[in-house]
Amino acid sequence: MTAATPPTPVFVDVSAAQGLLAEGARVLDARGGKARAPFLPGAVPTSWTDVRAGLLRVGRLGRPEEAREHYAGRGVDIERPVLVYGGADEGWGEEGRIWWDLRYLGHPQVFILNGGVKAWVQAGGRTAQTASGPLPGRFPALALRADLRTEHAELVEASESRTLLDARTPDEFGGATPFLSPRGGHIPGARNLHWKDLLAEDGRLRSEGDLRLVLGELEDSVAVYCTGGVRSAFVVAVLTHLGETAKNYDGSWWDWSAREELPVE
Repeated sequence: MTAATPPTPVFVDVSAAQGLLAEGARVLDARGGKARAPFLPGAVPTSWTDVRAGLLRVGRLGRPEEAREHYAGRGVDIERPVLVYGGADEGWGEEGRIWWDLRYLGHPQVFILNGGVKAWVQAGGRTAQTASGPLPGRFPALALRADLRTEHAELVEASESRTLLDARTPDEFGGATPFLSPRGGHIPGARNLHWKDLLAEDGRLRSEGDLRLVLGELEDSVAVYCTGGVRSAFVVAVLTHLGETAKNYDGSWWDWSAREELPVE
């Protein structure tokens, strides 16, 4: 599968990120409560878990109106671009999940700092020793991006006509349940693609050529899952960056494995 038009970048380098800040972009630190100095200037810590539809073993995004209110309370404004960063290879792809949340909820301009805070510091970017407090924002109800999200029923119906990627580790794909899923294994027909295989040693994305080799052949319909829709959201962000279209199964393995009527390999 190849991109028909040049994609709008999702991942930006430090120079482009500095340009976004100069334009008034709001900055979200996807490390949430685990975030520690140094911070990007004006960064507001936020966690994807704050807007999920439950407390334990739940990855699914909660009610859109509540999620928008949460992000607006962190300074997200429909009139301003958003720059999200995290720990890159030291995290779980949380920056990809927050990017996915905001794009699914309708925000038109959301970017991820390639390489995370480590890349920013290595490039000599200005930092702060304390995070910013909550900022006022405006995130009204917009049309949801259904093209970015999938459910278990859609995966069952389209099992023969799509590429399904499992972004977990090979051990998880083979049956390990480190996050206490009801069952071990994977969705039938899925191909394992550990999300960290998309990263170079420094935590930045690999080159486009390398990424496409790792991703392999893709059908026109691509869906990605992991345990709770975080690592998979990062993969969806990478695919979008490459100009591909893909959906995140935010319920992911926690949801699938809990539905006893659904098959498992």
